[in-house]
Amino acid sequence: MTSVTEQTVGAVRPIVLALAPSAPGLSEGVVAPCLEAVGGARLIERLLDTLAEAGLVSPLVISSQSAAPALRALLGERAGVLPSSGGRRGALALALAETDEDLLLLHDAERALTPVSVVSAVLDAVADEVDAVLPVAALTDSVKAVHAHGLRNIDRSTLAGMQSPRLLRRTLLERALAQPGRGGLEDSPDPGSELDLDRVAARGSRAGSPQERYDEILAALDVGARVRTVHGSHSGFAVLDRLSLWQAQISLGLARDTSHRHGLARQA
Repeated sequence: MTSVTEQTVGAVRPIVLALAPSAPGLSEGVVAPCLEAVGGARLIERLLDTLAEAGLVSPLVISSQSAAPALRALLGERAGVLPSSGGRRGALALALAETDEDLLLLHDAERALTPVSVVSAVLDAVADEVDAVLPVAALTDSVKAVHAHGLRNIDRSTLAGMQSPRLLRRTLLERALAQPGRGGLEDSPDPGSELDLDRVAARGSRAGSPQERYDEILAALDVGARVRTVHGSHSGFAVLDRLSLWQAQISLGLARDTSHRHGLARQA
């Protein structure tokens, strides 16, 4: 088995997807969550620093139409910025059209605090027998299934949250984008194993239109992809609104967790 980070990291093209809209609780005038400043740096600047630390080339940033001008002004020559109006599926199709590399590393811009150790773990996990690599984190929230007669407990030890970055082979992403569906949600493997349609977990499926709900990993599983998982990080959460911005400040040591003072249970 040959490690990508040893021989072919230069063949991996990072793609940063800055598609999330602004939400209540972010600073006035911030048109995308990744443009929020935390601790003296914009979130997307922190992410680009992490990708560079992992030894990757300059990423291609694909954003919403509204965020593209601000991202271009901020990033300058650090990264190319292209606008997309086709949701996640359209952004991924644009990434394929604008790149030539066989391995694409997809990173959601709002997951900017993902540590470099997770990026390196994803790169290290690629092998000839693997089509894609995904970091996952254990689910700690209480989860219930809703049915006609009420609620049913779900064993959260069988669930995991999908994070970034996701590394996919170009040919796999092409096949996944050609599928009309987006895959199914069942149960999860242990980190370090491989996913298939009988053992997959995801959390927080996208709301809204079918374009917004599209997930390339779920679509890849629909076409029989061999997806390997690695351990994610509690810092790999998405910063999207006031609450997650506060969590980001806590993660960076810029604020204290005072939730216990309001009767809320702490989570490790």
